[in-house]
Amino acid sequence: MSFLDAFYCIGAVFLGWSLGRNNLSNLFGSAIGTRMITLKTAVICASFFVFLGVFFSGAETTKHVNNLAQIFSYKEAFFVCVSAGCVIYLLSMVGIPASITQTSTGALIALNIFNHLMVDTKLVVKSFMGWIYTPFLSGAMAFILFWIFKFLLKKHPVKLLYRDILIRILLVIVGAFSAYALGANNIASIAGPYISVNKEMTNILFALTALAVAIGFASADKRVIKTVSSGMFPLSPIEAFITIFASALTLFCFSSATLKMILTSLSLPSFPLLPVPLSEAVIGSIIAIALAKGIDGLKLKVVGQVVSSWIAAPLTAGIFCYMFLYLSKLIERVL
Repeated sequence: MSFLDAFYCIGAVFLGWSLGRNNLSNLFGSAIGTRMITLKTAVICASFFVFLGVFFSGAETTKHVNNLAQIFSYKEAFFVCVSAGCVIYLLSMVGIPASITQTSTGALIALNIFNHLMVDTKLVVKSFMGWIYTPFLSGAMAFILFWIFKFLLKKHPVKLLYRDILIRILLVIVGAFSAYALGANNIASIAGPYISVNKEMTNILFALTALAVAIGFASADKRVIKTVSSGMFPLSPIEAFITIFASALTLFCFSSATLKMILTSLSLPSFPLLPVPLSEAVIGSIIAIALAKGIDGLKLKVVGQVVSSWIAAPLTAGIFCYMFLYLSKLIERVL
């Protein structure tokens, strides 16, 4: 790898940092908001388990990203990641949880269009369908879990002190599981474009991006945490647990090759292995809990802003990527 290629890897670092800064809210935002877990504990736990998710399961969803666009150089990978990262950063500034999956996909499609290459519409549709399924699947899980826990707590009441201790432990466990699922599912959107250029650098790129995500966790945007924890709907500690657990399960379904193999062997429908938005999973869970409790406390204006970003984010990232590529080509001609 040349010095210039190494410099272009900064794009992966920037996007990884942006992911961590924005997505700690999706992993532990509701737990932090209910004051059941401290920010420091959340950062340490999330950083450790995102590393495990990257190295044990990150390769599966990377294959999908590699097939979305033909990337011929580290420079192109750099522009894809920087474009996606810019959009994530801008959304963080206004307190909106963002999806790295959506922004990266928008940038990858723009890259293909700029290079006058065919866009694999089947893969794009597959990605879009994953985005549609994610909030509904997570919401369905959260809705079911809400009523299960309500029944159990009514049938077997627990003293408040013991309940708080139990919920704190459960929040750490599901937060760790969610961080693992994030690493397994979403790291492909960061490292994938670079791995397309040089597969021999896979482990180094995984380590680099996982470290960048961890640094992002440490500088997490509190505005996004506030949006997830109470900005849309006030959550109790047990509801925070349900939100994190349901969203983590959703990402796991789209990341686990073992689960896919088991379902296929039983002749059951299986989940495609592709990156899906954690932010959508979390929002779907929160809305489902709001519906289960009564929709009065749901702040529809905030929900509308978040949902509209799911459309605007990939389009904006695509525009940024096309613009960066055009300016780069223009400068090369001048020089």
